Amino acid sequence: MARISCAPRRTAAWLFASSEGEGGLIADGLAGALEIIIGLARRDCLTFSGGGDVGVMQSSAQRLERSLVRENPQVAEERAAVAAALPLRVVPVVGLVIRLQESASRTEPDYVVAEDVQAYDSPFGEYSEPRLGSWR
Repeated sequence: MARISCAPRRTAAWLFASSEGEGGLIADGLAGALEIIIGLARRDCLTFSGGGDVGVMQSSAQRLERSLVRENPQVAEERAAVAAALPLRVVPVVGLVIRLQESASRTEPDYVVAEDVQAYDSPFGEYSEPRLGSWR
């Protein structure tokens, strides 16, 4: 089980920890975290971030979004239905990427995501696109 250590804050921090050993802050509150989870392929957006470069993340997010729409043409309607049921805002992908990058960049030094005594790696992957093959 991952352990999260953080400096005292007034808002609830929402962090993720992957099975591959990466972890970080995704939002400062539940609504913001759910908006990112619903509206963005956040895991791949972080993996293909060029080390946290927001421009690379925007490019990755747009490619991932096109792929998702090809696989599921109703994704926009499904996201809107989930957001309305919770109730949350439907935020454009560009805005979600900016929020995710800003949050993940603040992970250290305020937060340490760790399992036992081993700290998780940065959430930002070094690659800007898949190494083998191409985008889906």
